[in-house]
Amino acid sequence: MKFFLNIICTTFLVFIFTFSIASSQNSVKIKKEALNVLYVWGSADVSPYAAKKPTPEEKEASVLKRMKSFETLLKSYFTDVTVIRDKEYKESLSKNFDVTILDGTPLVRVPIYTEKDDKGNITVYKNAGYISEDFDKPMLTIAEVSNNIGRRIGLKLDWYCLCLDAYAYGINKSHPIFNGPFSVKLTIEELPTPKDALAFQKYYKEIIPPTQKMWLVQTQGFMTNPGFRIGMVCRPWGFGDSPETEVISGGVSQKSPDAIAIGRHGNFFHWGFSASPAYMTEEAKIVFANAVAYTATLKGERVISRKYDDRKKTRYEMGFVNARADEDSAMQANLQYLYNDKQSRAGLSVDADAKVLGIANNNNAILDKAISMLEKGENKDLAQRILDRYTLATFKTPGQWREWYEKYKNMMFFSESGGFYFLINSKEKGVYGNDYSLMQIERAGRDIVVEATNNLNPVNVSTKLVRLESGELAAIARVKIEKGFHIYARVSEKEPYINTEVLFDSAEGFVKCSEMGMPASSKYGENGTFIYEGDILFYQKFLGTGKEEFKLKFSYQCCDDQICFPPVEKEFFVMYK
Repeated sequence: MKFFLNIICTTFLVFIFTFSIASSQNSVKIKKEALNVLYVWGSADVSPYAAKKPTPEEKEASVLKRMKSFETLLKSYFTDVTVIRDKEYKESLSKNFDVTILDGTPLVRVPIYTEKDDKGNITVYKNAGYISEDFDKPMLTIAEVSNNIGRRIGLKLDWYCLCLDAYAYGINKSHPIFNGPFSVKLTIEELPTPKDALAFQKYYKEIIPPTQKMWLVQTQGFMTNPGFRIGMVCRPWGFGDSPETEVISGGVSQKSPDAIAIGRHGNFFHWGFSASPAYMTEEAKIVFANAVAYTATLKGERVISRKYDDRKKTRYEMGFVNARADEDSAMQANLQYLYNDKQSRAGLSVDADAKVLGIANNNNAILDKAISMLEKGENKDLAQRILDRYTLATFKTPGQWREWYEKYKNMMFFSESGGFYFLINSKEKGVYGNDYSLMQIERAGRDIVVEATNNLNPVNVSTKLVRLESGELAAIARVKIEKGFHIYARVSEKEPYINTEVLFDSAEGFVKCSEMGMPASSKYGENGTFIYEGDILFYQKFLGTGKEEFKLKFSYQCCDDQICFPPVEKEFFVMYK
């Protein structure tokens, strides 16, 4: 008996010694990446949607355990790691880090917004917003945080379903997150395709195979442990119709087999699986670390195509979900002319204008044709509708349209999920034709009615408030200047004229969130003076809540080539609706 006890003790000691050496070797193998990582915590590993909801004490304990688990993992792989609570996060903090990981939801930047009809029915519903559309730092978001952060700013990382479990499949194993900087070898299993995925077969031409090559990401999932936090998959339709997106992996969920569990949109990386490192497989911990490193490389990337309404249909859904295109000749005949009709409950309608031209609306030849029609003065109303419907640009002359089109025609792509618009494939900030908010402002400004001007009253102004998709309010002033007259944008110190000043003051509760939007000016004379002429727009964006009433202070001096009027000061009140 003593002999066997000695053997058992010796074996146990050898095991402990071997395990210690192995652990030591593993720690030596990890060469930390020189990255400055910000981890923003606030989520738990327990589900708030479970039938047996956790008590506040249980939830907070899980939140703290999850935070420590991520902190330990990140500090094992990266040189600098900072950990803060979600309510302490402001997007300005991210400029100090190589990558930000959001595992919680920050304070609201713009509140939920709704509009109702006369009967009290909600006609407009906009989720709360947490960061601005201008945010361009690398960010990794976990599970439904992707939707919380991205919905108001138009990310494609939307809530298709909070129903992602523990396995990944449909994996792009060539993607960098599976290949470095930390070495990992995935353990792949051949497992049955989920029944929920197979149920979508009637919507797809391709045969969904009965089995899938799967990889276990986490040791717990809501399907086996109903109280465990649930992961999130994104909608696949139109996800890849813009160049700044990547589909990296699907996963076992209750949705279609191409639902996206891991993916990217611009500078945002979606890790849809829910578990903290305490419940990740060893392989998944490494892949997650690689995903953090990869996200850091997204510096300079930006979101181009914005999906503000995740319920709007794409042609893909109409062609392959509602009806098989090859089985419905009427659908096939009109498929190339379907567009995003905001007035249609179905979401898509046949574009009669495109059908008249006989050009598919996702072929930029339709823009070339419309511009040619403007240039020739042929059916100008139809041409303008085409350009308004399929671009974010707003020009006043055919020459301006032509110059823009020729400059960008070889960089254009058509995004259905982004609103059925032609956009420009460029990472540069401020590329004209890519700014959804500016389009809203310019189109709203174009519709502002301004009283006619004349030689005795050469300047008139009118105003409007517009709610942008991002949640901000834009105060707009449209100024009309009689032909032959001008006002001053910037006056040289050598000349005595008066600069134009435009100032929007808001009611309590609002703050300015951008610089004043100014129109283009032209040089006047040789002393460095610049002037405004014609029909121009000024605008200011605001954030906040309260009485949506703004005051415009507008002062200017108007001159022609011979005489100047005395300086003028005007005040206007403008309210939303």
